[in-house]
Amino acid sequence: SELASVTCLELADVCKEVGLPSGVLNIVTGLGSEAGAPLSSHPGVDKVAFTGSYETGKKIMASAAPMVK
Repeated sequence: SELASVTCLELADVCKEVGLPSGVLNIVTGLGSEAGAPLSSHPGVDKVAFTGSYETGKKIMASAAPMVK
């Protein structure tokens, strides 16, 4: 959620502090249309997980489905 960016970034800092290797957890902030849509349809992204509204989930599913993610 674009409303939880700071919380997500803090979580990433905690993960780094406890030794999670770089690149295992990646936090991307931004609005869904600007960040989420390009990520869910990008061929370099192997898996998409989403928690949120049904309407947004349908959009992500439609974007990721052609790549079978």
